Amino acid sequence: MKKCLTSLFAGMAWTGALYAQAPASYRILLGVTDSQTTRWDGSIAVTGAGAYTLEGWRFEGVDQTDGKLFHVSTHPNATADPTIVANGLILNADSITDGAEFRFTTAQGDFRFSASEVPFGGGVYKLGGRVYIDRIPRARVLAATPEEEDYPSIGAGRNGEAWLAYVQFHHNPDHIKLRRTLREAPQDLSQFTAPTGGDQIWARKYSSGAWGEPIAITKPGGDLYRTAIAVDGSGHAWVFWSENHGGNFDIFGRPVDDSGPGEQVQISKEPGSDIDPVAATDSKGKVWVAWQGWRDGRAAIFAASQNGSGFSAPAKVSNSSRNEWNPAIAADGTGRVSVAWDSYRNGNYDVYARTWASNSWGAEVPIAASAAYEAYPSIAYDPSGRLWVAYEEGGREWGKDFGALVTPGIALYQGRAIRLRALEPDGRLVALDSALDAALAGTATVRADRIGSQSDSDSFNPNPRAASQRLPDGGLANPTRVARNTLPRLAVDSSGRFWLAFRSPNPTARSPIGTVWAEYLLSFDGKAWTKPIFLNHSDNLLDNRPALAVGASGKLLIVNSSDGRRISHGTQGSSNPGNPDPNSSVDPFNNDLWSHEVDLGAASQNIPVVALGREARPDPPTVDRADAAGIRTLRDYRAGPQKNLHIVRGEFHRHSEISSDGGNDGTILDQWRYILDTGDLDWVGCCDHDNGSGREYFWWLIQKQTDIFLTPGKFISMFAYERSVQYPEGHRNVIFAQRGIRPLPRLPLSDENQVKHAPDTQMLYAYLKQFNGISASHTSGTGMGTDWRDNDPNGEPVVEIYQGIRQNYEMADAPRANNEKDSIGGWRPKGYVNIALDKGYRLGFESSSDHISTHISYCNLLVKDLSREAVLEAFQKRHVYASTDNILADVESGSHMMGDEFTTAETPSLSVKLRGTSKFAKVVIVKDGEYVYSTTPNTESVDFSWRDNKPSGKTSYYYVRGEQDNGEIVWASPMWITYTGK
Repeated sequence: MKKCLTSLFAGMAWTGALYAQAPASYRILLGVTDSQTTRWDGSIAVTGAGAYTLEGWRFEGVDQTDGKLFHVSTHPNATADPTIVANGLILNADSITDGAEFRFTTAQGDFRFSASEVPFGGGVYKLGGRVYIDRIPRARVLAATPEEEDYPSIGAGRNGEAWLAYVQFHHNPDHIKLRRTLREAPQDLSQFTAPTGGDQIWARKYSSGAWGEPIAITKPGGDLYRTAIAVDGSGHAWVFWSENHGGNFDIFGRPVDDSGPGEQVQISKEPGSDIDPVAATDSKGKVWVAWQGWRDGRAAIFAASQNGSGFSAPAKVSNSSRNEWNPAIAADGTGRVSVAWDSYRNGNYDVYARTWASNSWGAEVPIAASAAYEAYPSIAYDPSGRLWVAYEEGGREWGKDFGALVTPGIALYQGRAIRLRALEPDGRLVALDSALDAALAGTATVRADRIGSQSDSDSFNPNPRAASQRLPDGGLANPTRVARNTLPRLAVDSSGRFWLAFRSPNPTARSPIGTVWAEYLLSFDGKAWTKPIFLNHSDNLLDNRPALAVGASGKLLIVNSSDGRRISHGTQGSSNPGNPDPNSSVDPFNNDLWSHEVDLGAASQNIPVVALGREARPDPPTVDRADAAGIRTLRDYRAGPQKNLHIVRGEFHRHSEISSDGGNDGTILDQWRYILDTGDLDWVGCCDHDNGSGREYFWWLIQKQTDIFLTPGKFISMFAYERSVQYPEGHRNVIFAQRGIRPLPRLPLSDENQVKHAPDTQMLYAYLKQFNGISASHTSGTGMGTDWRDNDPNGEPVVEIYQGIRQNYEMADAPRANNEKDSIGGWRPKGYVNIALDKGYRLGFESSSDHISTHISYCNLLVKDLSREAVLEAFQKRHVYASTDNILADVESGSHMMGDEFTTAETPSLSVKLRGTSKFAKVVIVKDGEYVYSTTPNTESVDFSWRDNKPSGKTSYYYVRGEQDNGEIVWASPMWITYTGK
């Protein structure tokens, strides 16, 4: 491991002068108003400052720096967006004085600025508004290795000391080779089960202006998740983490000091995953740790406190029967310890807190409990004993019905605002008497110099008319004029100065591995908020949470991980964006740890607050009783000829921030929240294109979370990814029952005009056979679909017949079907599913969501039990049906059921049972692509038998489609029946 010693708290000793030999950085944005690619080559001269370096702000191609010289041009924003965006430089100076001056000579003109012109939270324009300069905290690398350093946490100790903990993921030495675009199919597919190097926890101490050597807290090769750290009264730093221990994720802790780590202790021991630890130290020097724990399929918040060299038994802090998420913890100077979290108990996410005082836990207090989405709290005490809670707020009906054809709900990342309120010691809720909305970032644009204001954001709430306003061939998108401020991190120092960090997609940019999110910082001094301060080297995923530590009054240290995605590296010549070409030996994206220091001085006055009015009152619960009743009907029913099969709802086509095109999908944890709470699914396959462009670290994180959220008998998480290959081969979703199978890279695309087997698809079928997986083509009648040149009944037993964000691909005249005048994603009529069935392919029907869609597309499996093996078996037997709502379907033929293939001497007959969420307006039977029966029952329950009085004497396929009067649809998978006669 590379050791990197830096004096990151050196700024904590700064004197009162504005810039008394302090390190500083400036962002110089060139060409903010350019409308075409423009050269900005030039040089810099500096006076009144120490040693300095230049680095690129948004370099690509031949952009570079060379000492005082720079060769820079402005460029289009992205391949699909020709808008010209600013390029620029980051100037890092080791020390500056009040009179420091920076002079630039460029191909577009000369300009200069002085240090005193550009304070934190401010900026200046030069060259008639073509150049923008702002001051940013100095970013210094803490850990830069070929491995992935992530999930930092900081605990402050005595006398200005601090401890840092983080996770380091170790790559397989061949991880780049294993994801390269292929020239030919490999002879040995077993390489795609090559293990990783696993995770390891490290700690580092800061003391006397320098960081010490990294100390290994765990052995390498673990399966670990997130860290927390707090320093006890004796100076021992307690490091906490979640570890896959014998197939169960549990919370562990280990003390460390200058002599090294002490004995490891296991804090949680019950069955069920225990994750997301947070830690704090109370006024007596005792360390507390809180976390999320899953018990029998439900998540609660737990806490334990230090008891000498160990910890107390876990205490359950939350008190509801629904899932509780995202614990946060803080302690004040009087002995109180508070834990906050968000809860789905009311049918939407609300923020609650509970406080330990006088040796007992007080009552739960609703901090934010409206019908809106309120989640991800971060908490801190101010000097007067108020508990401040920052959280993110979204719209109402989060995760409810949303797709191309219906929009009464909202997508998972339709917009976000950050809110801040406090709980007084007497139980009253108050807010700052200062406008936070105006200070936070607004709608993201390409202008890095103009990040807008959260107060100007459009509403996050549903627009039921959005689907009806969709243009032909046009997909449905999230609203664009909304703020997306996410994952607040809050700290308050001893002077009462507030520090608030948050994620934002400002300015808009997309790299080969996904949207570029960055961290911004605000501060409140008792009078006003600063403007957002950009943190360099904070570019990473949306769910990237920096660690904050306050020093002396007015001083802050931040440590975060960055994967370097702001600097463009193109598509790396890959058929799969983000994958390296066959000649590449380097992945340019890698998580390293960076730190930032800010000194703004002590707060100038007492914290002004105002009482909250009606907005503090909890709204009534928004539990969807009709949805719950429909789910209960499905779970209670037993299907199949022997009435021994459970119907389980799920899907395996979702995306998150980890997909390269997942900027509007939200965090991967929000996918799991939707799956487990709003969707209330029984099983799922999650997520993303190649589990994140085939990158080993993304794949590792997704595989880890898939195991974390597994509860056999209650909820089944499958290992899945989307493998995207353009028409005529087609996008397919891949699913496995076992962990450890890497995404399969690509072979070159087939010629559309030469209809023959596609080598890449044949390689996929071999891969699925070897590792006992299955796949399903999706949007088959579009440019993402297929002309059905290939099929393998074992490797591809089902098809995604309907997709929530697009349309139905069953046949040309089917309800919700695409057509020549309206086909989202392109028009490819050779991809209709009936064409595949007419070719003799055995395909069951399933439905899933794809990007941003929620709650309107389900893959319903008929399983013998709720296990990974049973889910896979149901797919392989085609015991599956598709629906757009919680509709029950049970179609049988004698001792056989939907999905089966059999021979009979009896005239083929079907027994049909449907239970709807509204009245069925029409039920049809399709035989060999033709409608052979239709009925209009006008009832919610449908039971009938039908016999084919004109059997063909050959193998025919039969399936049932039910259409409700509210437009909801169910498709039962076909049966293939060969009639032999008596």
